[in-house]
Amino acid sequence: MHRFALAATLLIAACGIAQAQTPAAPAAPRPPALVITSSAFEDGGIIPDKYTQKASPTAPSIPFSWVNTPAGTQSFVLMLHDLDVVTNKSMTDSLHWLAWNIPATATSLPEGVPNVAQLPDGTVQISHRNTMGYVGPGYPGPNYHHYTVQLIALDTKLDLPSTATREQVLAATAGHILGKGVLAGRFHR
Repeated sequence: MHRFALAATLLIAACGIAQAQTPAAPAAPRPPALVITSSAFEDGGIIPDKYTQKASPTAPSIPFSWVNTPAGTQSFVLMLHDLDVVTNKSMTDSLHWLAWNIPATATSLPEGVPNVAQLPDGTVQISHRNTMGYVGPGYPGPNYHHYTVQLIALDTKLDLPSTATREQVLAATAGHILGKGVLAGRFHR
């Protein structure tokens, strides 16, 4: 009887070791990253004057397109900002365009998006001067400034008014971000 219990214990232990040594199923491949591009300039390139305040205070918005939308995306947020500007001696930079509730079915924003608070598709947009929509790069200094475009895929739509601030929009994205794509451009007058 004692030998039987010992044999049973050894058999159970051997099964556990065999299970532990069974190779795990390969991990599912990660989906490709969200990628944002522009037909106007390459990543890290010079933003053409046409889209800047050098051409006009009401220059048309830069066209953007993207691929690899994450599964479950309900909306997008797009933010264009100048990382080199210091505002009020703080970490705040210069916001040139913030659009949220871009439909999940969208794969691009065309050149010259109308400067209205809310577009017919539900997209809401603001800029740093409490204006509606896009304000082109306009840094007047001799050195290039770096403008970053971030496209953020969310698993929700944001329930915010067109009077929302950048801080409110970004706070509302917390816990809802599925993916992010980044594009950088440079400009000086």
